[in-house]
Amino acid sequence: MGLDINAVQFLLAAYRDGVQFGDTLTLGRQDLNVFPARLVRLLRKHGLNPEAFLQPGADTLHAEPLFRVLGARTVAALDISDFEGAEFVHDLNLPIAPALRERFDVVYDGGTLEHIFHFPTALKNCMEMVRVGGRLFIHTGANNWCGHGFYQVSPELFFTALSPENGFEVESMILHRAGPYGRWYAVSDPRRIRARVELVTCTPVMLLVRARRTQAVPIFTQPPQQSDYTARWDDPSQPGSKAQPFTPPRPALARWLPGLARLGHVVKMALVLLRTQTIWNRRNFRPVRRP
Repeated sequence: MGLDINAVQFLLAAYRDGVQFGDTLTLGRQDLNVFPARLVRLLRKHGLNPEAFLQPGADTLHAEPLFRVLGARTVAALDISDFEGAEFVHDLNLPIAPALRERFDVVYDGGTLEHIFHFPTALKNCMEMVRVGGRLFIHTGANNWCGHGFYQVSPELFFTALSPENGFEVESMILHRAGPYGRWYAVSDPRRIRARVELVTCTPVMLLVRARRTQAVPIFTQPPQQSDYTARWDDPSQPGSKAQPFTPPRPALARWLPGLARLGHVVKMALVLLRTQTIWNRRNFRPVRRP
Protein backbone atom coordinates (compact mmCIF):
# COMPACT_ATOMS: atom_id res chain seq x y z
CA MET A 1 0.00 0.00 0.00
CA GLY A 2 1.32 3.38 -0.86
CA LEU A 3 1.18 6.64 -2.76
CA ASP A 4 2.63 6.82 -6.27
CA ILE A 5 2.96 10.01 -8.29
CA ASN A 6 -0.67 9.73 -9.45
CA ALA A 7 -1.95 9.56 -5.87
CA VAL A 8 0.24 12.49 -4.79
CA GLN A 9 -1.01 14.65 -7.66
CA PHE A 10 -4.61 13.66 -6.88
CA LEU A 11 -4.15 14.77 -3.26
CA LEU A 12 -2.55 18.02 -4.41
CA ALA A 13 -5.57 18.66 -6.65
CA ALA A 14 -7.80 18.14 -3.61
CA TYR A 15 -5.69 20.59 -1.60
CA ARG A 16 -6.00 23.10 -4.44
CA ASP A 17 -9.78 22.62 -4.35
CA GLY A 18 -9.90 23.47 -0.65
CA VAL A 19 -10.11 20.02 0.94
CA GLN A 20 -9.25 20.17 4.66
CA PHE A 21 -7.08 17.25 5.77
CA GLY A 22 -7.54 17.94 9.52
CA ASP A 23 -7.70 14.51 11.13
CA THR A 24 -6.55 12.00 8.51
CA LEU A 25 -6.82 8.21 8.66
CA THR A 26 -5.07 5.86 6.25
CA LEU A 27 -5.94 2.21 5.74
CA GLY A 28 -2.61 0.68 6.65
CA ARG A 29 0.55 2.73 6.86
CA GLN A 30 1.15 4.23 3.42
CA ASP A 31 4.51 4.09 1.68
CA LEU A 32 5.57 7.11 -0.37
CA ASN A 33 6.74 5.81 -3.73
CA VAL A 34 7.88 9.10 -5.30
CA PHE A 35 11.44 10.33 -5.77
CA PRO A 36 12.06 13.05 -3.14
CA ALA A 37 13.34 15.55 -5.71
CA ARG A 38 10.19 15.20 -7.80
CA LEU A 39 8.01 15.48 -4.70
CA VAL A 40 9.77 18.69 -3.68
CA ARG A 41 9.16 20.19 -7.13
CA LEU A 42 5.47 19.29 -6.98
CA LEU A 43 5.02 20.80 -3.52
CA ARG A 44 6.69 24.03 -4.55
CA LYS A 45 4.55 24.17 -7.69
CA HIS A 46 1.45 24.15 -5.46
CA GLY A 47 2.82 26.75 -3.05
CA LEU A 48 3.58 24.27 -0.28
CA ASN A 49 6.69 24.19 1.91
CA PRO A 50 8.79 21.08 1.16
CA GLU A 51 11.05 21.62 4.19
CA ALA A 52 9.83 18.37 5.82
CA PHE A 53 11.48 16.43 2.99
CA LEU A 54 14.72 18.45 2.88
CA GLN A 55 15.94 17.98 6.45
CA PRO A 56 18.81 15.52 7.04
CA GLY A 57 17.32 12.16 7.97
CA ALA A 58 13.85 13.18 6.80
CA ASP A 59 11.36 10.34 6.36
CA THR A 60 10.83 10.18 2.60
CA LEU A 61 9.59 6.57 2.67
CA HIS A 62 6.21 7.07 4.35
CA ALA A 63 3.24 9.31 3.60
CA GLU A 64 2.58 10.84 7.04
CA PRO A 65 4.85 13.87 6.40
CA LEU A 66 3.07 14.54 3.10
CA PHE A 67 -0.35 14.60 4.76
CA ARG A 68 1.02 17.02 7.36
CA VAL A 69 2.34 19.30 4.61
CA LEU A 70 -1.18 19.22 3.15
CA GLY A 71 -2.50 20.53 6.47
CA ALA A 72 -3.34 17.43 8.51
CA ARG A 73 -3.30 18.00 12.28
CA THR A 74 -3.17 14.27 12.99
CA VAL A 75 -2.32 11.29 10.79
CA ALA A 76 -3.24 7.81 12.00
CA ALA A 77 -3.43 4.36 10.43
CA LEU A 78 -5.94 1.56 10.79
CA ASP A 79 -4.83 -2.01 10.10
CA ILE A 80 -5.72 -5.59 10.91
CA SER A 81 -2.61 -5.82 13.13
CA ASP A 82 -0.09 -3.47 14.71
CA PHE A 83 2.94 -4.89 12.88
CA GLU A 84 3.52 -1.51 11.19
CA GLY A 85 2.52 0.53 14.22
CA ALA A 86 -1.12 1.26 13.34
CA GLU A 87 -2.91 3.38 15.92
CA PHE A 88 -6.19 1.53 15.34
CA VAL A 89 -6.34 -2.27 15.02
CA HIS A 90 -9.47 -3.61 13.36
CA ASP A 91 -10.52 -6.19 10.78
CA LEU A 92 -12.51 -4.25 8.18
CA ASN A 93 -14.48 -7.40 7.35
CA LEU A 94 -16.36 -6.53 10.56
CA PRO A 95 -18.35 -3.37 11.42
CA ILE A 96 -16.35 -0.62 13.10
CA ALA A 97 -16.89 0.47 16.69
CA PRO A 98 -19.21 3.46 17.24
CA ALA A 99 -16.24 5.48 18.53
CA LEU A 100 -14.74 5.53 15.02
CA ARG A 101 -17.84 6.85 13.27
CA GLU A 102 -17.59 10.41 11.92
CA ARG A 103 -14.15 10.77 13.48
CA PHE A 104 -11.98 11.82 10.52
CA ASP A 105 -11.86 14.62 7.97
CA VAL A 106 -10.10 12.37 5.47
CA VAL A 107 -10.06 8.59 5.12
CA TYR A 108 -7.49 7.44 2.57
CA ASP A 109 -7.44 3.98 0.99
CA GLY A 110 -4.32 3.46 -1.09
CA GLY A 111 -4.96 -0.16 -2.00
CA THR A 112 -6.69 -2.00 0.84
CA LEU A 113 -10.38 -2.47 0.01
CA GLU A 114 -9.79 -4.90 -2.87
CA HIS A 115 -8.02 -7.26 -0.45
CA ILE A 116 -10.96 -7.50 1.98
CA PHE A 117 -13.40 -10.34 1.42
CA HIS A 118 -16.50 -8.56 2.76
CA PHE A 119 -16.03 -5.59 0.45
CA PRO A 120 -19.42 -3.88 1.09
CA THR A 121 -18.82 -4.00 4.85
CA ALA A 122 -15.32 -2.58 4.44
CA LEU A 123 -16.53 0.21 2.14
CA LYS A 124 -19.36 1.05 4.55
CA ASN A 125 -16.83 1.22 7.40
CA CYS A 126 -14.75 3.72 5.45
CA MET A 127 -17.80 5.83 4.65
CA GLU A 128 -18.97 5.84 8.28
CA MET A 129 -15.58 7.02 9.57
CA VAL A 130 -15.76 10.23 7.50
CA ARG A 131 -17.21 13.34 9.13
CA VAL A 132 -19.90 15.32 7.34
CA GLY A 133 -17.99 17.62 5.00
CA GLY A 134 -14.99 15.27 4.98
CA ARG A 135 -13.62 13.20 2.14
CA LEU A 136 -13.05 9.57 1.28
CA PHE A 137 -10.15 8.91 -1.10
CA ILE A 138 -9.74 5.57 -2.88
CA HIS A 139 -6.96 4.46 -5.24
CA THR A 140 -7.57 0.96 -6.58
CA GLY A 141 -7.10 -1.32 -9.55
CA ALA A 142 -9.69 -1.50 -12.32
CA ASN A 143 -8.87 -3.59 -15.42
CA ASN A 144 -6.15 -6.25 -15.67
CA TRP A 145 -5.42 -6.75 -11.98
CA CYS A 146 -6.59 -10.37 -11.86
CA GLY A 147 -5.03 -12.10 -8.85
CA HIS A 148 -3.86 -8.90 -7.17
CA GLY A 149 -6.65 -9.06 -4.60
CA PHE A 150 -10.13 -10.48 -4.23
CA TYR A 151 -11.65 -7.85 -6.53
CA GLN A 152 -11.02 -5.38 -9.33
CA VAL A 153 -13.69 -2.74 -9.63
CA SER A 154 -15.61 -0.56 -12.06
CA PRO A 155 -16.56 3.13 -11.92
CA GLU A 156 -20.21 2.10 -11.56
CA LEU A 157 -19.50 0.61 -8.14
CA PHE A 158 -18.28 3.86 -6.61
CA PHE A 159 -20.72 6.17 -8.39
CA THR A 160 -23.60 3.99 -7.16
CA ALA A 161 -22.34 3.36 -3.62
CA LEU A 162 -20.98 6.85 -2.91
CA SER A 163 -24.29 8.44 -3.81
CA PRO A 164 -26.66 10.99 -2.23
CA GLU A 165 -28.85 8.12 -0.99
CA ASN A 166 -25.91 7.12 1.22
CA GLY A 167 -24.90 10.65 2.16
CA PHE A 168 -22.03 11.05 -0.33
CA GLU A 169 -21.26 12.65 -3.66
CA VAL A 170 -18.36 11.81 -5.97
CA GLU A 171 -16.39 15.00 -6.58
CA SER A 172 -13.74 13.52 -8.83
CA MET A 173 -13.02 10.17 -10.46
CA ILE A 174 -9.89 9.70 -12.56
CA LEU A 175 -8.85 6.68 -14.58
CA HIS A 176 -5.17 6.24 -15.43
CA ARG A 177 -2.87 3.55 -16.73
CA ALA A 178 -0.67 2.01 -14.06
CA GLY A 179 2.71 3.71 -13.81
CA PRO A 180 3.95 7.29 -13.61
CA TYR A 181 3.48 8.40 -17.23
CA GLY A 182 -0.07 7.52 -18.26
CA ARG A 183 -2.66 10.14 -19.18
CA TRP A 184 -5.54 11.01 -16.86
CA TYR A 185 -9.18 10.66 -17.86
CA ALA A 186 -12.18 12.05 -15.98
CA VAL A 187 -14.81 9.30 -15.74
CA SER A 188 -18.48 10.00 -16.44
CA ASP A 189 -21.25 8.99 -14.04
CA PRO A 190 -23.28 6.17 -15.67
CA ARG A 191 -26.49 7.59 -14.18
CA ARG A 192 -25.88 10.98 -15.75
CA ILE A 193 -25.17 9.67 -19.25
CA ARG A 194 -27.76 6.87 -18.87
CA ALA A 195 -25.37 4.24 -20.18
CA ARG A 196 -22.73 1.85 -18.94
CA VAL A 197 -19.18 3.14 -18.63
CA GLU A 198 -17.39 0.10 -20.01
CA LEU A 199 -13.72 -0.28 -20.84
CA VAL A 200 -11.59 -2.97 -22.46
CA THR A 201 -7.83 -2.47 -22.14
CA CYS A 202 -4.68 -4.50 -22.73
CA THR A 203 -2.76 -2.81 -19.90
CA PRO A 204 -3.54 -2.37 -16.18
CA VAL A 205 -5.57 0.73 -15.33
CA MET A 206 -6.50 2.25 -11.98
CA LEU A 207 -9.17 4.47 -10.48
CA LEU A 208 -8.69 7.49 -8.25
CA VAL A 209 -11.83 8.51 -6.35
CA ARG A 210 -12.62 11.52 -4.17
CA ALA A 211 -16.04 11.63 -2.52
CA ARG A 212 -17.46 14.13 -0.02
CA ARG A 213 -19.78 13.18 2.81
CA THR A 214 -22.76 15.50 2.56
CA GLN A 215 -24.93 14.19 5.39
CA ALA A 216 -24.93 11.55 8.10
CA VAL A 217 -27.57 9.06 6.99
CA PRO A 218 -27.75 5.27 7.37
CA ILE A 219 -25.58 3.69 4.68
CA PHE A 220 -26.75 0.88 2.38
CA THR A 221 -30.23 0.63 3.88
CA GLN A 222 -31.10 -0.40 0.33
CA PRO A 223 -28.50 -2.36 -1.65
CA PRO A 224 -27.15 -0.30 -4.57
CA GLN A 225 -28.41 -1.42 -7.98
CA GLN A 226 -26.64 -0.99 -11.31
CA SER A 227 -27.92 2.24 -12.82
CA ASP A 228 -28.72 1.09 -16.36
CA TYR A 229 -30.94 -1.67 -14.97
CA THR A 230 -32.82 0.69 -12.67
CA ALA A 231 -33.39 3.03 -15.62
CA ARG A 232 -34.87 0.16 -17.59
CA TRP A 233 -37.06 -1.00 -14.72
CA ASP A 234 -38.38 2.52 -14.17
CA ASP A 235 -39.00 3.35 -17.84
CA PRO A 236 -41.31 0.90 -19.65
CA SER A 237 -40.45 2.49 -23.00
CA GLN A 238 -36.89 1.15 -22.79
CA PRO A 239 -36.13 -1.80 -25.14
CA GLY A 240 -36.21 -5.04 -23.22
CA SER A 241 -38.81 -3.91 -20.69
CA LYS A 242 -41.93 -5.92 -20.02
CA ALA A 243 -44.03 -3.36 -21.88
CA GLN A 244 -41.71 -3.32 -24.90
CA PRO A 245 -40.15 -6.77 -25.41
CA PHE A 246 -37.11 -6.51 -27.65
CA THR A 247 -37.11 -8.58 -30.84
CA PRO A 248 -34.24 -7.71 -33.17
CA PRO A 249 -35.21 -7.61 -36.85
CA ARG A 250 -33.60 -10.08 -39.19
CA PRO A 251 -32.02 -8.20 -42.11
CA ALA A 252 -32.60 -9.39 -45.65
CA LEU A 253 -28.86 -9.96 -46.11
CA ALA A 254 -28.91 -12.62 -43.39
CA ARG A 255 -31.60 -14.52 -45.28
CA TRP A 256 -29.89 -14.47 -48.67
CA LEU A 257 -26.15 -14.36 -47.89
CA PRO A 258 -25.69 -15.75 -44.36
CA GLY A 259 -21.88 -16.01 -44.58
CA LEU A 260 -21.45 -12.41 -45.68
CA ALA A 261 -23.98 -11.32 -43.07
CA ARG A 262 -21.97 -13.00 -40.31
CA LEU A 263 -18.79 -11.28 -41.50
CA GLY A 264 -20.57 -7.95 -41.57
CA HIS A 265 -21.85 -8.55 -38.06
CA VAL A 266 -18.31 -9.25 -36.81
CA VAL A 267 -17.00 -6.05 -38.40
CA LYS A 268 -19.91 -4.05 -36.99
CA MET A 269 -19.37 -5.40 -33.47
CA ALA A 270 -15.64 -4.61 -33.68
CA LEU A 271 -16.44 -1.01 -34.62
CA VAL A 272 -19.01 -0.77 -31.82
CA LEU A 273 -16.43 -2.09 -29.35
CA LEU A 274 -13.87 0.46 -30.55
CA ARG A 275 -16.39 3.28 -30.24
CA THR A 276 -17.99 2.36 -26.92
CA GLN A 277 -15.57 0.30 -24.82
CA THR A 278 -12.18 1.93 -25.30
CA ILE A 279 -10.43 4.89 -23.76
CA TRP A 280 -11.29 6.91 -26.89
CA ASN A 281 -14.97 7.02 -25.95
CA ARG A 282 -15.14 10.70 -25.04
CA ARG A 283 -18.61 10.42 -23.55
CA ASN A 284 -17.19 8.08 -20.90
CA PHE A 285 -13.57 9.19 -20.57
CA ARG A 286 -12.48 12.80 -21.00
CA PRO A 287 -8.73 13.63 -21.01
CA VAL A 288 -7.69 16.03 -18.25
CA ARG A 289 -4.40 17.63 -17.30
CA ARG A 290 -2.44 16.36 -14.34
CA PRO A 291 -2.12 18.93 -11.51
